[in-house]
Amino acid sequence: MDFKTFNLMIFHGSLGRRVLLRAFMVAAALWVVALLQIISEAGPDILYTLSASASCAIGTGSPTSTIFPGKFLFSKVWSSFGPVQCEENKNLTASVVKELMEKQILSYNAKALCVGEGSMSAVRALRDLGFSDVTGAYRHPCFSLKQKKFVYELDYEDNSYDFVISRDLDKVSAPAMLVLEVERVLTPGGIGSMLVGRSGSLIRSVTPVSSLLKASSVVHVDYVNGFALIVFKKKLKNGTYFEQYRLPADCRSMANTKPILDNIEPLLEKRPVGFEKTIAYLPEFVNISHKQRLVYIDVGASEHLNSNVTDWFLPSYPLDRKAFHVYFIDHNTSVMLSYVNKPGINFVYYPSLAGNRATSNSKASIGSDDSDPYVEDEGFDFLLWIKETVQNADFVVLKMNAGEVELKILSDLFESGTICSIDELFLHCSNRAVNRDWMDIFKSLRGTGVYVHQWWGDQ
Repeated sequence: MDFKTFNLMIFHGSLGRRVLLRAFMVAAALWVVALLQIISEAGPDILYTLSASASCAIGTGSPTSTIFPGKFLFSKVWSSFGPVQCEENKNLTASVVKELMEKQILSYNAKALCVGEGSMSAVRALRDLGFSDVTGAYRHPCFSLKQKKFVYELDYEDNSYDFVISRDLDKVSAPAMLVLEVERVLTPGGIGSMLVGRSGSLIRSVTPVSSLLKASSVVHVDYVNGFALIVFKKKLKNGTYFEQYRLPADCRSMANTKPILDNIEPLLEKRPVGFEKTIAYLPEFVNISHKQRLVYIDVGASEHLNSNVTDWFLPSYPLDRKAFHVYFIDHNTSVMLSYVNKPGINFVYYPSLAGNRATSNSKASIGSDDSDPYVEDEGFDFLLWIKETVQNADFVVLKMNAGEVELKILSDLFESGTICSIDELFLHCSNRAVNRDWMDIFKSLRGTGVYVHQWWGDQ
């Protein structure tokens, strides 16, 4: 081999190595650019994810190896940063929950989803607070190599969560996609909460969210721990008023009535003649002889009374009315006073039935045995009262108006699971015709298994 040939071999070999090295550097640069895009999109929480994932995720109930590969290595590097950020995010989540609980917007039995930044610590915080069903969308948003773009779709089914919390809105390049995805996965009646950095007034913070919502409405806004909190509620669809609630598996009333709902009278939009004779009362189809007590509860009776209550409903019921423990619940004490001496009649004062009317010193409870019925009103918790009054062995008939206050009571009964203690329900229609919304409500109640009747009264 001569000297010239040797030099050519050296030259070509060096050129090949240089080409290979440059190709590797270009590929590495492309990966760095993609990584920088992800970091810029995800914000400073990417560091938190690397450092605090071990400390925030341990105890959440998820296998630690599935949250972030190599997290313990990064937690060593960022050990001074992670715990502080983790605690701040947990406190922020706890503050949001406290705010929503105080406003009676949220309950602990909600199925929850935490999206994006701080989601691991948010999951931990919710579980520490008592939420039993919590999921974290830790990797949102992410860069899809296949689609060559950032993907904002949440990998969850429609109408699958009762509560979603996220603080990514002012950090993603497509906030509309995030809002719509949160709205999509919410159940009808579900609550979405978005936390954004302060940017002037609350109105300025709310507008981007409210303008993007398609099937929800903003129900609450406030400042929480330096963030603007925007809370929206997904609207209920016709026929889904009560199907959204998950009742206990051992819901006794539903188990007893669902098999016989085909026997109940059809729903009507107008008051029929002699409607009392058309009602398929529950005791006609089930044996209640083993029940410990018979309980009749009438909520808001004074709103529809033209005659003695005991003369127009109980005589129509196919059981001896003397066997019932009767409770009238109302805000109108002047009407109740006329029944004080009736044996077996108990009255409970419920000021909220009066709407926004102010009440101060009123009758809190009146019964045939009360020696001093007048006490200062300290508030009345209907759910607590019915839980304390009704036993599992009782047969309970509940009757109330078909109005806005009563709709809230029904929602509370379902949300708390107390509806399972109600065997038969009567909703009083105040007019001779039922509007379309309440017809849907009747259908929804029956759809869940509630043995509910329309009661037209004497009007």
